[in-house]
Amino acid sequence: MGSGRPQMVGWLDQLRKELGVRDVRRATRDAPTTDFASDVHNGMIRRASLLLASAALACSSGEAREAREGAPPQVATAGVVDSILPLEEALLRFRADLVETTVLEGGAASRDELVRRFVSAVETHDTTALREMVLSRAEYAWLYYPASTFSREPHYQMPQLNWFLNVASSEKGITRVVTRYGGSSLEYAGYECPDIARTDGGLSFWDGCVLTSKQEDVLRRMRLFGSIIERGGQYKFYSYANDL
Repeated sequence: MGSGRPQMVGWLDQLRKELGVRDVRRATRDAPTTDFASDVHNGMIRRASLLLASAALACSSGEAREAREGAPPQVATAGVVDSILPLEEALLRFRADLVETTVLEGGAASRDELVRRFVSAVETHDTTALREMVLSRAEYAWLYYPASTFSREPHYQMPQLNWFLNVASSEKGITRVVTRYGGSSLEYAGYECPDIARTDGGLSFWDGCVLTSKQEDVLRRMRLFGSIIERGGQYKFYSYANDL
């Protein structure tokens, strides 16, 4: 993969501390075959094992839960989710090692600029720029989750689990983008997003944006990133989940 491989792998090593996949069999089936992607894939499988173990604990019987009440609580990690914790306690633990933030950082001043920066980062294999343009764990914890639909019924999910699943799909998506297109020209010809954004958790979301590439006079529409978000005039990607 060239000189960009160590930098990307270093980033993904960091992400793997917080990530997992929902379906081990699917991850195995879909994993790309390059050495670089294999490194990522193996880490995802290890994290998936932790997630599955957590799910088994969360699905225990009422009798087992009563027995646990007298035991000291587990230390929450990105891969271990205790579904019994009240939201306030779960969010406190999730934020424990994070610095509070009040703004989106490292993004762009417009959607147009953000998409152009994304294209440039893929073409130049700039993994640092790709990392900076996506929602960070601190931004998720302080700016998005507390007021999001996932913090209340009927879509309630613990912050650890919701972040875990979101970044797993993001890692999978950006790995495939970089593996397929990194270091080559995307022949960028524009992009399209919905005219009206939806609002969730204090952020504006443009879902389903597509990038247009002109290859041999043929326009090709591709969804290479997830939702674009905006807060306070700053734009970032919610994740890199895509159609690849």
